[in-house]
Amino acid sequence: MFSDLPIEKVLAMHQSGFSASASPNREGTVYPSASRVLKMTMHGPTRYQVLIPLDTPTVEVIMANAATAVESCNRGLVETHSKLRVESVCKAWDGISMSTNFVTLAAELEVIKQWLKKVAGLAASTVMEPCLPQSKSFLKILGVLFFFFLFKNL
Repeated sequence: MFSDLPIEKVLAMHQSGFSASASPNREGTVYPSASRVLKMTMHGPTRYQVLIPLDTPTVEVIMANAATAVESCNRGLVETHSKLRVESVCKAWDGISMSTNFVTLAAELEVIKQWLKKVAGLAASTVMEPCLPQSKSFLKILGVLFFFFLFKNL
C-alpha cells in the first residue's frame, strides 16, 4: 500500500496517529495517555455521563471554574466513600455534561448536585436536577452478506 513511500514518511504517519503524551515503550508498544479521546460508534451521551440542565449564566460560571468543579465533586464523592470520580466537565445539551468513570447512582447524583452548587455559588433552594442520559441504544450490524438475487422471485 505504501511501497513507493520512504520508510521515514510511513513512520511519521504512524506516529502522528498518537497523541504527544503517548510514547512507545522499549518493546515498541504504544500506550495512549489517559486524556486521549476514545472513538465511539455513536455521537450521543453515554451512561458514564451526568447531564445537568442549567441556565446560561450558571453554565458560564461553572465552565470558568471547570477544574474546581471537578475537584470539588470528587472531594464530595471521596467523603461519601464512593468509587465514582468525575473526570471532566464540558458545556453540552443546554447545560453541562460531567464525564465519570462509572455509571452514577442516585445517591452520587445528590452529592454531585450539592458540591456543584457550592462551586457555582448557588443557594440551596436553587433547582438543579442532575440526571443520567435516557436514550435508547441500538446495534449496528456490519459485514453481513446479502444476496439480492435469492429474494428476487419472492
